[in-house]
Amino acid sequence: MSASAVADQVCNCSPVSVADWISIAIAGVALLFAVLNYLKYRELQREANDLQEKSNDLQRQSNELQDKANKMSDIQTLTAQGALESQLRAAISDAYMRIAEMAVTLAKDPGNEELQRIYKSTEELYRNAYEDACAKYLEGKVDTDSFKTMYYLEIKRLVDEKPHSEVYASNRMIYKCTLKVHEKWFGKKK
Repeated sequence: MSASAVADQVCNCSPVSVADWISIAIAGVALLFAVLNYLKYRELQREANDLQEKSNDLQRQSNELQDKANKMSDIQTLTAQGALESQLRAAISDAYMRIAEMAVTLAKDPGNEELQRIYKSTEELYRNAYEDACAKYLEGKVDTDSFKTMYYLEIKRLVDEKPHSEVYASNRMIYKCTLKVHEKWFGKKK
């Protein structure tokens, strides 16, 4: 076989028709769109990744701000508890001072019924101050550990010793918070 015969067999090609050129052109355009689409996809993917990073950063910042807000809230709660504890202590101290003043006044004139009535009223204010403090303790509005440390012996003496023990024994409904704290710390009173 001669070289020209081989070339004829290999190149047994017919001329390219218009339809073939249109197919080639469409394939080229499709390839171009595929490449452009791929490039655009990569660009959009980079933008999406950047947005995700920014979103993550914002979420971290939000979490940090929430942590700060929680810490501030905790500090405010502790401050409020401290203020309340100070108010309770001041009310008890004030009531105690009134009893002491009235005791001195009553000692000067023990037969004065009006002074006796006022003295009993100041004792009631004193017990009411403890009742209020115990109510706050039971509601969890004060630090329970420091409250117990501060009032442990005072509550015991108040409920168990004269002159107040008779009042607590006969007025269980009026002073139920004080009695409940006493029972919690010392057991049921006999």
